[in-house]
Order: sequence, then structure tokens, then C-alpha cells
Amino acid sequence: MVLILRYTADLLEMRSFKRFETELAHLGFTHFQPLASLRPWVQRYFHLRVATDLPQNIEQTFYPDGGTSLHFYFPTPTLTQTISSDEPKVLFHCGQSRHSHAFLPGIELMTVRFHPGGAFHLLGIELQDILSAASVTTIDATQLQLTGLEQLLSQLAETNQPAQRIALLEHWLLQLNQQQFGAVLSRHKSAMVGLVQANLPKLIQTQASLEDFYKQLPLSRRQFERRFKQETGLSPAQLLQLNRVKIARNLLSQSPNLSLVQVAFDCGFYDQAHLHQHFVRVTQQTPGQYKKRKMSQISNPRSR
Repeated sequence: MVLILRYTADLLEMRSFKRFETELAHLGFTHFQPLASLRPWVQRYFHLRVATDLPQNIEQTFYPDGGTSLHFYFPTPTLTQTISSDEPKVLFHCGQSRHSHAFLPGIELMTVRFHPGGAFHLLGIELQDILSAASVTTIDATQLQLTGLEQLLSQLAETNQPAQRIALLEHWLLQLNQQQFGAVLSRHKSAMVGLVQANLPKLIQTQASLEDFYKQLPLSRRQFERRFKQETGLSPAQLLQLNRVKIARNLLSQSPNLSLVQVAFDCGFYDQAHLHQHFVRVTQQTPGQYKKRKMSQISNPRSR
């Protein structure tokens, strides 16, 4: 039997955002694409504004994909206010394990989702240092002493319009981008700028071979792996497997009638057994269980 790869990862990613708009409609979910100059590091901006009349908290499960996030939690204005005078709370999440989050009625949240390594370049954060020094993977971002963050929080508190808040956020990220790259260039390391980011598209191809990947690099495998770990907190092999599981989740969500053999092939796994092994490690459920749940959601949309 010949199995044929019938999709692109980018197409699956766009379809997943469309699916989230439907599945997370009860959370007021919207997403925004970053400016072209920020796309090598920023995947998307997400905005949630949960209705105040929901009878209970909404719990949502999130799966690791190598990326990191900045979360801005906005205080809810009182009945006599249109804008809260309090500044938002901002958290940096760098964990790479399955986790659940409870969204409270009335909460408003804006998220910057970074590609793997994106936070290193724009925020100057070395994930390896954070993950080795902290017992938690979500920290108060004000502790990171990010340039201009306090001013940004004050500006965000002065408006309740998501588009205006995104514009303020992008202006801050652009300033950080100029600052980070200026510092790198001043240290005569321009050859290293964007090395990990430039090679990510090759690495996360589902059919990628690590051995072939390393042969294309302008430096040794050990040097690249050290640099990669510094920027992403992961090894190239770990990120490759996370991405393959992510593709598997997207395929099972969008086409749950696919056989698990086909899904394993499409995602670059050697066979169905390897799909099962890595899928359970990342999601804490089998591909079959995940597939069954997605098929149930299609037949009964309210079961999400």
C-alpha cells in the first residue's frame, strides 16, 4: 500500500486557527497575525474576552509545541467604568508539558505566542537558564526586567480596544527587536543572528531527517545543539517530535476519519507504534482516544 502526503503544515496551522474560532467561541476567541517584520519570532496574537454571565469557569487543555507565550490579564472594569485604572498582570509561560487552564467568567486575556526561539531574540530570555533555575514554568514577567514593559502596561490600561492593544504591543516588540539585534551586532556576532530561526522551517518538516539536517548547517552539530538549547530550551530532536505530535493532533482534529497508519506516515513517524509512543508522552492520551473524542465532538458539537 502506498501512502501519500496530502497536506502542508502551514495549511493545517491556518485551519487550526479557524477551528479554534469555532471551538473557543464561548471564550470570545480572536487571533491576529503579526507584522511581517515580527513573523520570524511571533506566531500569533490571541485575544479572549469571556462573557460575564457564564455559569462556571471554562477549563481548556493546551499541548506543548516548543513555543512560549506572554499572557496579559486585564482587570475587569466596574459597572461605572468603561476602562479599568489598574494595569494588567503579565506572565511568561515557557513550559513544554500538557496543562489545563481555567478561564473565569468576565476575564480578558491577550497572548503573544512566540515561535521556538522567538522569546530569546525579542525578549532576550535564555530559556535554558530559566528552566534550570526555576521549579515553575510560568513566572511574573515583570521579574524579567524587560525594557519598556512598565510603560507598555500603563498604555494598555488606558484602552479597552483589542486592536489598539495589539498595536501598542507590536510597537514594544519592534523596539525590543531593534535593541536586541543592535546589541548582538555590536558584539560582532552578526553571523549568528537568526541561525536557529532560519533553520527551523527545515527542522520541523515532518519528513525531516536529523542527520541530513545537521549536514546542511554551517557549524558543527554540537555547536548548533548548544545554541538551539540556549534559545528554545529544547534539543532539535525534542522539538521535531513535539512538532510531529502537533501535526498529528491537527490531522486527527480536522480529519478524524483518517487511519492511524496514515496519520503516522503523514507526521514522519516510522510506524503507528512510534506515533502512539510519542503521542502519549506529549498529550497523556493515546491517538485512538484523541481521535474518538474528536469524532464525538463532530457528532455532538456541545460536547467540546
